[in-house]
Amino acid sequence: MAKRDIKDFVCRPFCSFYREGVKEEMICDGARLLEILMKRGVLSLEALSGVKPGPIPTSWKDAAQGEAVCRDCPFRAEDCDFRSESPPPDAEPCGGFILLALLAEAGVVSMECLPEIGDE
Repeated sequence: MAKRDIKDFVCRPFCSFYREGVKEEMICDGARLLEILMKRGVLSLEALSGVKPGPIPTSWKDAAQGEAVCRDCPFRAEDCDFRSESPPPDAEPCGGFILLALLAEAGVVSMECLPEIGDE
């Protein structure tokens, strides 16, 4: 998936942190995982375009899903309140995390299909 697709299907509709023209070369690990799933044929553009923004499923707020998606994210150390040790109550995850959670809730992806970022 090209950077353009990432922005169109993940960043613009799902990420409250996305700003047009800012840090364009960087993407969160959630978006990177979606890109890997697309390359592997596990996920299609049709599946991505069929998901509408919504609340994060409660089950995805736990540590296991967050760790699977966020473990090596370049934004985690300094920019991510959602995965901090003491997240504020209104902390939001990145767009990639939200979209993966919504896809999992819809049965399109599962935790078992999430690759390690370093595998690609």
